[in-house]
Amino acid sequence: MKITMILTSMLLCKLLAAQVDGVYWEKIGKIKPRNVSEITSNTWSIGAETMDRGYTIYENWKSYLAPLGFKKCRIQSGWARTEQEKGVYDFAWLDSIVFDMKNLGVTPWINVGYGNPIYGGDEVAEAGVPDTPESLVAWDNWLKAMVKRYKGVVHEWEIWNEPNYRISVDKYATLLIRSAEVIRTEDPESKILAFALGSGVDYHYVNKVLKIVEARNKISLVDEITFHRHQFDPDDYKAVDSLRKVVNGYDTRITIRQGESGAPTQRNRTRALNNYDWTEISASKWALRRLLNDFARAIPSSYFGIMEMKYPEEINAKGLLESDNQQHVVRPKMTYSVLQHLASIFDDSLVPLADFRWKASANIPLSVYAFEQKETSNHVISIWLRNGIPNDFTRKFYQNLNFQHIQFKDPVYVDMLTGDVFEIDDKSWNKGAEGFSFFHVPLYDSPVLLIEKSLITIY
Repeated sequence: MKITMILTSMLLCKLLAAQVDGVYWEKIGKIKPRNVSEITSNTWSIGAETMDRGYTIYENWKSYLAPLGFKKCRIQSGWARTEQEKGVYDFAWLDSIVFDMKNLGVTPWINVGYGNPIYGGDEVAEAGVPDTPESLVAWDNWLKAMVKRYKGVVHEWEIWNEPNYRISVDKYATLLIRSAEVIRTEDPESKILAFALGSGVDYHYVNKVLKIVEARNKISLVDEITFHRHQFDPDDYKAVDSLRKVVNGYDTRITIRQGESGAPTQRNRTRALNNYDWTEISASKWALRRLLNDFARAIPSSYFGIMEMKYPEEINAKGLLESDNQQHVVRPKMTYSVLQHLASIFDDSLVPLADFRWKASANIPLSVYAFEQKETSNHVISIWLRNGIPNDFTRKFYQNLNFQHIQFKDPVYVDMLTGDVFEIDDKSWNKGAEGFSFFHVPLYDSPVLLIEKSLITIY
């Protein structure tokens, strides 16, 4: 049996070599993950939503947070959990999260949303916007207490969650202004994030709200517009591009952020991207493509979420960590290690390269982006097949590629899905009059990199 396995492995190696016309790239290691303590800054957030309703439990998964390498974490405020008796706040549950994240080197940003049943509001997503004199005063007081408590730790406050689904334009504009003014009174240096738009990215709703905010001379309160993007095709950015145009029309100072986006790793009956046979492979490809698409557009990005969430209907399988019925971690999924690969390489030292041209030997739909490390001018190129929903296959096809306005001294090939790093032999690339050419580059519907070797840590 052992001899048979050895012969089979040798045959497989020969077949793989034959598929690239005799070119063999030697595997030299894997991407070494970086803890958040090893990363100065990056634009990645990991979602830790629903703890306010007990759908995940921080204590059960917190040991996985810092090793992921994402420097920020989105959490939800939980008014109904904090104020269960009028005027009495119990922040102990939120303290244990916010201050522990700070100690780990992860900066939380807080979504302020959902109502409170003791004031007639709903604590979940149906609405619950305070709209009576009593509930509005209670909202203000709770918000003041929370911002004051976490001043110096929490710097970003996001007003409500997906209001475009259930809240009128005028009502949300009023809530946004009111809440932002309360927050700024307590912490003038705070950053106000607006909307947390649902996944369709309803930029028409944004336009109508901002028109009201501008008419009331309050546009200076808004620092950033956040949107969600649970869409089957991770390469579709038409609505996002339209959102940016709308926002720029009011104030180019205001930026945009992708605040919630994730794919389940199995079929779910409910929630976003449901009734589709997702796997860990397809979800991991989806995650890489979504986040790298954002990075290429200089859009800060958050992945939803770190832990599977135990909703009343079923477990939401979008988490990086598999949960049992008692909400303990069973294991990290493939997507967890895949996002470790991402965080290890793509930090704030890299910026998208605008002056960049490329061509391939065949006319196929590829997404190709280039990035430059600011200090060294070394380059990274990411490439994947743009095929809509990612599939479950890992077999690759091969392309000759040419790039202009980039530089390489010692490029290596990286498969972001596996983390494997390969040496590129001298016959497989060269520098000519028309830039750098690479031959027989293995590609598929998951991002691969051509990257200067000095930009990654290999183990």
